[in-house]
Amino acid sequence: MGRMLQVAAALAVIAVLNFLETEVALAQDTDGFTVHCVPLLFLDPRFGECDDFHATIQDAVDHAEGGETVLVAAGTYPEQVHVIRPLTLEGAGSTVGGTTIRPVLVTPNTTSLFSGAPIDAILLVDGTTGVAVSDLTVDGMLAAFPSCSPGYVGIFYRASSGAIQSTHVTNIHEPATAGCQARLAIFVQSANGGPGLNSSVSITNNKVDVYGKNGITANEPGTFVTVTGNTVMGRGPTTTGDAAQNGVQIGFGARGLVSGNTISMHNYVPSDFVACGVLFFRGGGGVGRAKNNTFAANEQDICNAGGGPSPNAPPFEPAP
Repeated sequence: MGRMLQVAAALAVIAVLNFLETEVALAQDTDGFTVHCVPLLFLDPRFGECDDFHATIQDAVDHAEGGETVLVAAGTYPEQVHVIRPLTLEGAGSTVGGTTIRPVLVTPNTTSLFSGAPIDAILLVDGTTGVAVSDLTVDGMLAAFPSCSPGYVGIFYRASSGAIQSTHVTNIHEPATAGCQARLAIFVQSANGGPGLNSSVSITNNKVDVYGKNGITANEPGTFVTVTGNTVMGRGPTTTGDAAQNGVQIGFGARGLVSGNTISMHNYVPSDFVACGVLFFRGGGGVGRAKNNTFAANEQDICNAGGGPSPNAPPFEPAP
């Protein structure tokens, strides 16, 4: 899909779900630059629209004003990226030869809104609306660390809204400490403190795999997600000392719709814990909805309130 069609599709989803707030509509360009491109001197057919060029994604993001666009060429970018204003971040594709964000080292750049625990997020969208991310890979393999703290997250929408589309999130996992609970590929979280601290995110047509605990997680009151058309594949079967994985978790007051996804390989052996394709745990109003999903090789396809097929399943252990 071309850049303009891709951006239009992502922003249409945002508009339908009331993602774009007044600040986006009122954003005004102050420097004449609206399309920022990465890296310098790279041949990309989209770059004919560029107003300026940057050596890193973070530098381009920092220079983009509200409502502007960052185009990232094919290649591997060893960085963490922090977004704090509305923008479109579009790579050159999430398959081989596309755009990959793969840091060599990560450091704590945020915290859980629930527990205050530190988190290393590779792509952090923090306290803003209208952020559309598409057509890239977020790969945590090189920077994975053998410790359960800080938490490790591929894409984190923290009190933020927007869309994640046609993106691959992978390797948010360290085999040496496979049982860590706070290893999440995609994480959406609110602070239950009013509209400015809520999150609404459309998660569409992505591939999510090789994660520690959960593929897609939406937690806390004030969070709403639509999870549609994704392929979410766990590492199962996992066993003692590893995590009981969930493909999609909507919990602790969050709400969401999960439809048209392919969710597989979430299975924990022995049965003292339960792995779920989709887990609705203490969800918000209406709990959550799941329909027209394709399931394969999950211990339980859909779990409600943390229950599963095992009579001795303990309460679910929440990820921070």
